[in-house]
Amino acid sequence: MRTLLENRNDLADWKREVLRDVRWHLSRRDVLKAAAVGLAALAGPGALTRRALAAPRAHLPRVHMPPEIAPAPTGGAVKTGTFYFPRMMFHVNDGTPDQWNTDPVGDAILRDRLKRLTNINVSRDPIVVRLADLDHMCRYPFVFATSEGYFRLPDQEEKNLREFLMRGGFVLADDCVLGRTGDRFFQDYRKLMRRVFPRHEIRKVPKNHELYHCYFDFPDGAVHLQGQKHGDWAVFEKGTGRILTLNVPGDLHCGWCSMFFTPAQNEQAIRMGVNIVIYYLTH
Repeated sequence: MRTLLENRNDLADWKREVLRDVRWHLSRRDVLKAAAVGLAALAGPGALTRRALAAPRAHLPRVHMPPEIAPAPTGGAVKTGTFYFPRMMFHVNDGTPDQWNTDPVGDAILRDRLKRLTNINVSRDPIVVRLADLDHMCRYPFVFATSEGYFRLPDQEEKNLREFLMRGGFVLADDCVLGRTGDRFFQDYRKLMRRVFPRHEIRKVPKNHELYHCYFDFPDGAVHLQGQKHGDWAVFEKGTGRILTLNVPGDLHCGWCSMFFTPAQNEQAIRMGVNIVIYYLTH
């Protein structure tokens, strides 16, 4: 079965199709430049409705995703015009309570808000992918990973991750913070990227990068809710400067859960998640 990351033409076609039904909101302040894949220029949202901006109610239960791998939709994700937001399974080395599968309710809320704020056709299926199964993972070009603890991938999974990213996939890695446990996941993911991409630039994303301005405007750059303040770090592709993977220390996912912070902070986390998705789809 062909996957989205088998060749770049399939990936570019999928991105165009996913963005086909986005409602463009033009303004003098917010304009997206044309993407490298040949997409027309986008613009950031202008006045959104009060309903669209309303934060989800903050009384959802703290739940965990079952360890079973969810089945892929029939035929895979190729050229369906559907955006998937899967969670990546991996082994955490310490006994942290927040493993790879913590609080899937945050993923579900972000999927819902992404659809409402952008009109992107977002699947609500709670897909799980494993790096050990590269073909399955390559059906879902955008992948989310989070945890609180230290981790180390097996050698083959590190190779698969590099292959996934070099084919055009994207991983959003968000450090989950519980109490004052620090930034263990953030630090280990940064070490992982230095092993996987020794010749690529790995650095802090500057405030003026389009990641922070491509849909919603974040003049101060990274959204930080809790934990160590390092700013967002990224692996930048040689030659193009495209972000291959983003390493976030500020616990965006807890903001998506809408249980732990103020409605304004939760909304900022959701909007930053939207920006990250839009950035990937336009590059």
